[in-house]
Amino acid sequence: MSKNLTQRPASAGRRDFLAQAALSALALPAFAQPAAWPSRPIKLLIGYGPGGAGDTTARLLAEGMQKLLKQPVIMDYRPGASGMLAADLVAKSPADGYTLHLTDDGALSIGPATRKINYDPQAFTFIGSPGGLPLVLCTPPSLPINTVAELVSHIKAHPGTVSYATSGVGSLPHLLGEQFKSLIAADLTDVPYKGTGALLPDLMSGRVAFAFPATTGVLSHVKAGSVRALAITSPKRIALMPNVPTMAEAGYPQINSIYRSAIVAPPGLPAAIEAQLTAALQQVTQDPATITLLETGGFNVAYQPPAATKLVFKNELQKWKALIVANGLHLSE
Repeated sequence: MSKNLTQRPASAGRRDFLAQAALSALALPAFAQPAAWPSRPIKLLIGYGPGGAGDTTARLLAEGMQKLLKQPVIMDYRPGASGMLAADLVAKSPADGYTLHLTDDGALSIGPATRKINYDPQAFTFIGSPGGLPLVLCTPPSLPINTVAELVSHIKAHPGTVSYATSGVGSLPHLLGEQFKSLIAADLTDVPYKGTGALLPDLMSGRVAFAFPATTGVLSHVKAGSVRALAITSPKRIALMPNVPTMAEAGYPQINSIYRSAIVAPPGLPAAIEAQLTAALQQVTQDPATITLLETGGFNVAYQPPAATKLVFKNELQKWKALIVANGLHLSE
């Protein structure tokens, strides 16, 4: 019987079947994988209500990031407990890249240093810092004081009678006042107000000798001459106040805290998503138009990557805890 050369052996059919099955198996994971991130809008939780300098900063950052990420970045206002309410919500949110938090010292260093909280401020996935708002050591124009050294001399010449204004007990201006008080070893009285707007009339009139308001709240008054700026708390001078020295230049390098902003995500964010968010934030903070808009309002744009941002807040938390213990301050609510 002649051999049929056109007939395929049974083993060939089996090989074809196995090859096809292997190709099908390779194709399956592609169908099972989730859609590329981001595939839907991203929420950016804000720990304060709408309006004000912080809101302007958030909007500019959100607008820049959504252009790069090709998805809407929606502002979600969750005011309460100096930003710690929003931080607590984000800490408990899914780590999928769709919930972010624009936060600051209130939730990451000052709050944890002054009261009990329900989250670990170092456990977040840090995306980076766009910069922050410097504070300005200001005095009323009625006092014959033009430098930090002259303010110290005035305080020393009037022991126990000099007071300074703060925007609330446990606020950054309060802690800076306590730090200044400790450094110059003086007896000072802090007078708390409900925000910068509330303290300005008494600062301008001379009822209090000095305060540490943020640049956004006091810039127009400095330009008008209704308050006098002695020094700024940022590491470098800022363009809006080029003639105002830093506290380091004035002889107090320890006073270098600002209202530092950061974008964080829930703990455990996948590294690939973290990398995309970090790249977007860095690119936004390098955009000349965005920088101009932010700095016009007094914000000091100074991008820091995730690891550096996390370390700064860790150091700030330790610093305020040490100050509170050393000075026997009772700031918890």
